[in-house]
Amino acid sequence: MRPLPLVLLCLASGLLGILTAVLLHPQGGLDQGVSPVISELLPEPEPPPPPPPTRDELVVFKQDQSLELLRTDGTRVEIGYHSAVLDPRWISIDFFGGWNREMEANEDVQALLFTSGPTFARGQGNGELGMVLHGDLMLANGTWRAGNLTAARERAWMGITKDGTLEFGYGPLTPELEQELQLFIGGLHAFTNTTRQPPESYEGVYGEMKLADVRIIYGLRPDGKLELVETADGVYFPDLEQFVKQKGFLAAYLPDHASKSRLIIPGTRLWSEEQAVWVSGGKPSITQMPFLLKVTPSTEWINQQPAASDALIGG
Repeated sequence: MRPLPLVLLCLASGLLGILTAVLLHPQGGLDQGVSPVISELLPEPEPPPPPPPTRDELVVFKQDQSLELLRTDGTRVEIGYHSAVLDPRWISIDFFGGWNREMEANEDVQALLFTSGPTFARGQGNGELGMVLHGDLMLANGTWRAGNLTAARERAWMGITKDGTLEFGYGPLTPELEQELQLFIGGLHAFTNTTRQPPESYEGVYGEMKLADVRIIYGLRPDGKLELVETADGVYFPDLEQFVKQKGFLAAYLPDHASKSRLIIPGTRLWSEEQAVWVSGGKPSITQMPFLLKVTPSTEWINQQPAASDALIGG
């Protein structure tokens, strides 16, 4: 057979095949037959991660709130409080050491807020601070071990894992926790914890408390965020227990309290002599603090900001 007729025969066969396919699949069957196979072979693209919150969104502060509680005896009481909500994925915590630095904290533009840490006692330890911690601290700027090892073992902790998850547990800082966590605040009182059972040896820091004081609460919200609460003066422990239940906290721990309660938000809620007298129950004698916990934006958050904003976040 000559080449030209052979070519014509091939073309005719091809056209006949196309015509047959069109007649059998009038709605574009060739495309429909191939595309499902391709879509099965190609995985769905991963959605881009959500952008980090703005600096103003890193701490959501609400003041002058109130919550009405029904006591077990049928009476009602209204608890006043302020609160600050923080996302653990985007924050870091530093040890802000030094006696009576509250006024400095007011002016610290790098900080999101300052608050109370674990209890302490005056004594030989921690250099010029002259105090002994009742719990271990592993923070962004260093690790401070408890001077009272018994207290550290008998108390509770709040920590943030390396993937930004907020956790509440019991006992001192162990080598295992050092590997799992990026931040650890020990020496706390476990008021409530629905996420983890306490060990049999855990008895709690406080016995039956009958005094009414200002309280700072570290609360684990159902959305995984940290809520720092400063209650009004005159809150009794049974009322505080009802308060954290009604707030819906999965866990609620107490750091140092009463006249040692601190919640300072630079530029928004400043420390003052009036505030000092208020947390001391109206007494002119103010309890001095050798350190505070300083909450700042995390390195991950800073690295995701435009270069033009470096000056605003302190470099």
